[in-house]
Amino acid sequence: MHEFNKRYFKLNRILLKMVGLWPYQQSYFIRIQKGVFTGIFLTFIIVQLLVFLTAIQPNLMFVLKILSFVFPTMFVTMKYCLFIIHADSMKRLLELIRSDWNFLKDKVEIDILEKYAWYARLLTIIAFAFSYCCLLCAGILQFLPVILDLILPLNESRPLHLIVFAEYFINQEEYLYAMLLHEIFAVHLAAIALCCTSTTIMSYILHGCALLKVASYRVENAIGEDILAIPSPKKEYLLYRRIVNAVIIHRRAIEFIDVFTSSFAVSYDILIIIGVSSLSINLFQFLQIITTKNTNEIFVVSGLIITHLSYMFGGNYAGQQITDHGTKLHQATYNAPWYVAPLHTQKLMLFIMQRANVDVTLTFGSIFVASLEGFCSLTSTAISYFTMLYSTR
Repeated sequence: MHEFNKRYFKLNRILLKMVGLWPYQQSYFIRIQKGVFTGIFLTFIIVQLLVFLTAIQPNLMFVLKILSFVFPTMFVTMKYCLFIIHADSMKRLLELIRSDWNFLKDKVEIDILEKYAWYARLLTIIAFAFSYCCLLCAGILQFLPVILDLILPLNESRPLHLIVFAEYFINQEEYLYAMLLHEIFAVHLAAIALCCTSTTIMSYILHGCALLKVASYRVENAIGEDILAIPSPKKEYLLYRRIVNAVIIHRRAIEFIDVFTSSFAVSYDILIIIGVSSLSINLFQFLQIITTKNTNEIFVVSGLIITHLSYMFGGNYAGQQITDHGTKLHQATYNAPWYVAPLHTQKLMLFIMQRANVDVTLTFGSIFVASLEGFCSLTSTAISYFTMLYSTR
């Protein structure tokens, strides 16, 4: 898949293969891998919910404490399953990217694609490094009693505990390490799955931005002084070809964005509801444990809140970039000296002008538009729910 796959998308491809989500892999083994990983996610949710069956008198605080871990797990599980369900859409988007890389021949335009692909690659590295550091810190806190027993031993061993509340209906002391293995594997798998799916989507969005940038470049350079100095009819032909090329790349950009949004329209509405609810509950949980001085819980809940906010901001910032690039294309179209071109060439500009009048947005289910305003709306909604929960204490 040209340089995009060989160089810029290599890390995404490796991470997607690790969790069985690379759309070009559909072997029997990969299907088993997907089933096993989905089973791990589902069982991890179930053992947390089973705590309600053994609770003597569960109150609101207890319920929210359990849900503060259940909701993030549900979010990752649903997103993992969405990538399985929409594997054909993922493949189609990758094919469109490959087609765009092969379609462009101009050095400046290829540089634009490489620039945005480099941004996507850098974002993937940062996200993976952040996920790895969080997992490393969580692992250290999880096994801190064992580490302290080796460094500063006491008369008796310090007890190990699960990070989440779970009920396995077995002897927890005897099968503690089996339960720890289940928890560690589920958490690590969730971190990798969230990292690779999120950065892959960001790569798609950045490619859409790159196409709009190329379209703006073509419009800005379609009617330049160099071509106006050429005598007719060669000038008219060159103007016609440049405007046609600008219309073509603009159409490819809009088609790519439409395919992307149509693939996740309804699904992301559900993810937004789960994500906002999860953030509200974790904000409430953080306020509850901040006075307990429980380092493990404070670190875990803080990490969850930071992950929620980072994910929401990143997705909405990417949507804002799409809108801003569409606006820049609109400005480039109207600022171009189209009035000096022949009449039949001016009519071609109408294709871009009419479409540029409509904002290019990432809209999911005709309900939510990804933007910085959307991020503020989501965070304010989460804080409102958090305030409501706090008032019911």
